[in-house]
Amino acid sequence: MGNSLVKQDDSCCNGPYHEGESAVQKRVGVEQIAERTGRVITDRIPSGALKFVDKQPMVIISSQDDEANIWTSMLAGKAGFLTSVDEQNVKIHLPAIVSSKLDPFWENIRKCPKVGMLFIELATRRRLRVNGIVSISDENIHVSVEQAYPNCPKYIQRREIEVVGTNGSLSDTKTTGTSLTNDLKSWIEKSDTFFVGSTDSKDNLDASHRGGSPGFVEIVDNNTLKIPDYPGNNMFNTLGNFVSNSKAGLLFVDFKEGKTLQLAGEANIVWHEEDAEEITGGTMRFWKFVVSKWVQIDSFSGINWKFVDYSPFNLE
Repeated sequence: MGNSLVKQDDSCCNGPYHEGESAVQKRVGVEQIAERTGRVITDRIPSGALKFVDKQPMVIISSQDDEANIWTSMLAGKAGFLTSVDEQNVKIHLPAIVSSKLDPFWENIRKCPKVGMLFIELATRRRLRVNGIVSISDENIHVSVEQAYPNCPKYIQRREIEVVGTNGSLSDTKTTGTSLTNDLKSWIEKSDTFFVGSTDSKDNLDASHRGGSPGFVEIVDNNTLKIPDYPGNNMFNTLGNFVSNSKAGLLFVDFKEGKTLQLAGEANIVWHEEDAEEITGGTMRFWKFVVSKWVQIDSFSGINWKFVDYSPFNLE
């Protein structure tokens, strides 16, 4: 979802949703469910979630470059590097971040201030989406909240995270390309988690999570991935953004090696495809992602992740 919620006219028939989201909800026949679910969406962080934000050692964040490509990144640091100043302001303390300074995020936010944020605690399967506008000072990034809402815990693999290093321990290794190598395809095929950034027609960004059993992301060719669209909360924030703007950015994390793979490209929805093996959990929907650029960075040598278990919602 983009930031379309804030202070809308009461006559707006879409409520908290923009046209793309509403179009998907109508096509799937869940308008009434989505209307009820949409009541959790507001223009401020719920007061009960402020402490949740403060204790997180990582946040997923989407940004946009000057060519309108979307990049999805992970910022991580010692607990406390994120601070909810109040319900409408979040502060990110730059000196405490252990993420690589080679990430496209840093250049992007100096040109395009809108971001989509996902606070996700893998160990408890809790998550909160916060979208807003950034400003930068010498030691902090300030995020002015335009939209916030919780998400369901489905398809999250539990992992415990420990930040043990500082940004001084990071490697400067960065590689780029336009087609996936065999090593990158193998990485993707083995993944049980990725994150996706998307936007509406007004460049309001969003960040979300996708998970499943290893192999749930299919490699179609050197530039194309195919992802099942599992049953969810019926808001269709990400697919709604795809309808409004096909640009998207994916982030894969190698939790063992501390590496990240960021893909920029375009997403296209496959609305109905026969699914005899019920790969989609009955939705018969997929989306294809066509890679235009990729960036691979040794981002997190200062972080240890411990796998706990797979989500009970994962489809075999």
